[in-house]
Amino acid sequence: MKKMFILFVGIFLLTSCASPQLSNKEMVSLIENFVEEQQLERDHTVSAFRLDSYGQLSDEYLIFRSSPSRHFLIKLVPRCDAIGFSAALLLHRRFGNTLSEGSDFVYVPDSLPFRCYINRIYPLSREQHDLLRETIQTEIKELELKEQRLEEAEAKAEVES
Repeated sequence: MKKMFILFVGIFLLTSCASPQLSNKEMVSLIENFVEEQQLERDHTVSAFRLDSYGQLSDEYLIFRSSPSRHFLIKLVPRCDAIGFSAALLLHRRFGNTLSEGSDFVYVPDSLPFRCYINRIYPLSREQHDLLRETIQTEIKELELKEQRLEEAEAKAEVES
């Protein structure tokens, strides 16, 4: 089991280095367009919230999962670039099992006392969560195609010269 985990982590690290990534600015723009297109409504407070897992989309946006069917798009203020370099994320909630805009914040153990406050909470349906993931994957594939075409054009230019 331990060997499988190490193998999986190794493969993930190699593929993440090799595959193109959207810049923070591009990702934020993509997410904000998604929020507009889907007309997502903010939820200022989420009760009965228990953080199951999270995923970083950019320095400003995270996805929190509290159960397999409950996902939340979280906007942070200020930008939290330290999250991408940390193995853990800590969530501070002012009121027990409630997640609230403005008063609750996230931080990484290495960045204390720096806090990234939860500025907006957008509940996502399962379909919206899947659509957001597909939108991001599509954008990354388009970026890969552009890079591939550029490499082919450069190789062709070298052969011709």
